[in-house]
Amino acid sequence: MDELRRQEANVAERLNDLVASQDDLKRSLARLDISRASLGSQAVSTRSIGNSMISNAAITAKRISAAVNRLDLEQARVKDTLHVVEQVAELKTCVLGVTGSMGAAQDWEAAATYLNRASRIPLDVINGSFAEVIVPTSEVPDPPRTTLERAAESLQVLFLREFEKAAVENNGPKVTRFFKLFPLIGKSDVGLDVYGRYVCQGVASRARSNLKSGTGGSQSTEGFFYANSLTKLFEHVAQIVEHHSGLVELHYGAGSMVRVIERLQLEADVQGGIIIDTWSDERMIDRKLTDIRSYAFTFLVQSFLPAQPARSGTPRTGSPSERSVSRGARRDDEEGVDNKEIDTLLSEMTTMAARWSLYRRFIALQCKV
Repeated sequence: MDELRRQEANVAERLNDLVASQDDLKRSLARLDISRASLGSQAVSTRSIGNSMISNAAITAKRISAAVNRLDLEQARVKDTLHVVEQVAELKTCVLGVTGSMGAAQDWEAAATYLNRASRIPLDVINGSFAEVIVPTSEVPDPPRTTLERAAESLQVLFLREFEKAAVENNGPKVTRFFKLFPLIGKSDVGLDVYGRYVCQGVASRARSNLKSGTGGSQSTEGFFYANSLTKLFEHVAQIVEHHSGLVELHYGAGSMVRVIERLQLEADVQGGIIIDTWSDERMIDRKLTDIRSYAFTFLVQSFLPAQPARSGTPRTGSPSERSVSRGARRDDEEGVDNKEIDTLLSEMTTMAARWSLYRRFIALQCKV
């Protein structure tokens, strides 16, 4: 019993302590509620301040970005305008330079250079209303495009006349001078065509000279005269292609030599055909082919015939039978084909074919893109 009373006293004491501390706990909870309310209001204020600042910053950033875009656009327009102004100024310089060079100065290289510079200016600038107002002057009142087209046509006629004159005079430096000017005025095709005719004339002249030097004389009867003439033709064309390719492609661009090679090959076909026809006539190829087709090949026929029985007795010397046999043998020999001559012809034909094959591989390699 005493033990129970002591435990009851302890429990009662602990309960009294808890009841005494409840007031302190209530006061602490009340302070916490007050602090929570204050923190809530402060959080709302902070959130509203943050939203307003971020919103203002976003609006300011958008306004700055739009202003920067407008500035970039204006700057690009100013640059485009300045570029057009520079191009129109360049166009005016080219127009005045062309007309001045074609006047009293007659500086054809300068005139062609001005036209080449004008060709780099866009057509919309040349045909634009701004250029049509700024470029014409009292000395050159026409629109810039009209002036440039007329200048190009006049220079083309002049260059063609001077080129052909230099070709007739066999003036190599002058030929090269005007040949280099055609691409500057935008007439590359004309320049390549006239240059092709020029070199073809040289090929034809030399081929005829080589053929004439031996035709009708003792040289034409030599076994390899026509083969050598054909070889000289191929070598001449190959030298032209090899030595002139650098000049042509330097001024006309890569691959432009192919156009000249096409003209050269047409001329080579013509001159080669003349050589072959002359060779055929001189060597009487058609007649020899006819002889070969009609050749009786008596020795082959006799080799397949049975052996004739030997006649009894020995014919007299100078008897008619002996004379008839000898005349038949001589007739076969006279009317037969000369094997040595045929061998020579075959050797010459082989040489021609070999030279043609080598030349064809060279041309194919030069035309390979």
